[in-house]
Amino acid sequence: MKNKKWMWIIIGCAVVIGGAAAVIYGMGAGKGSKEEGEPISAMYVPYGEDGYIFVSEQAGVFTVTAPEEAYQVQDMNGNKISIHELKKGNVVKIYGNGIMAESYPGQYPGVTRIEVESEGDPSDADQYQEIVDELYTEPDPAEPPTLQVNYVTSMADVTVMAARGGYEWVYMDKDGLSNAVVADSVPVLDWGDLLVDITLSEPLDLTLSFSDEPLEVEVVRYDSSLLGKGQEMPEGEKVTVSEKEGKRMIEGVDGNYVYEVLGIWENGRATYGFLTVEK
Repeated sequence: MKNKKWMWIIIGCAVVIGGAAAVIYGMGAGKGSKEEGEPISAMYVPYGEDGYIFVSEQAGVFTVTAPEEAYQVQDMNGNKISIHELKKGNVVKIYGNGIMAESYPGQYPGVTRIEVESEGDPSDADQYQEIVDELYTEPDPAEPPTLQVNYVTSMADVTVMAARGGYEWVYMDKDGLSNAVVADSVPVLDWGDLLVDITLSEPLDLTLSFSDEPLEVEVVRYDSSLLGKGQEMPEGEKVTVSEKEGKRMIEGVDGNYVYEVLGIWENGRATYGFLTVEK
């Protein structure tokens, strides 16, 4: 097998993006809704295939994490568009409840509407290229997609990056040649501190967001009392993965379980893991 690589364990560092803390901007009544605070003026800066940030003197660097059906985006003529139809350099006014999760980039889940204030110029956004470079790395074709786990608490939308374990992956290199990579991993119960903690005070729905959607997803969970006992090959409990509005979800997740997620694509498969903790 060409360029075959064997590794005992390959698990990316688990990064928590978001949290319970929040920053509140101008909470006075705004137009159109008693719940709206003062609008935030920001510039739209896209990157990669679907990535973007807003950059604002008021609120810094942030993204909108509200569900798309919860807010409206309007161009300068009042026409309804999607957030990804905004153009590089557009200056917008963002209305909402003014509560933003403390993270980097920030996350704004309480947005009610976005209005284009001026078209701007794509070159206006070039000054933020350094920020984009910090946030975005071109995907490595030799590695499987990443997995983010999203959930909503009473305080904020939270996103965590799940650890990735073993995988089998076939990819095309820059010369158009097919390569295969196999990375071995110890059982998910033995990943130790590399498992990111998801702290839950009540059962919550978790959304599984892959950087490239797989054909199939299989999930197994283990009681957290089995941590460190992976070599004993304990039997796990199969978990149902549902689909809502095009998103894969695990519903009613409790604390104190280790979750193992298997993603299957045309060109390979990969395992991911995270730990839920009861608050």
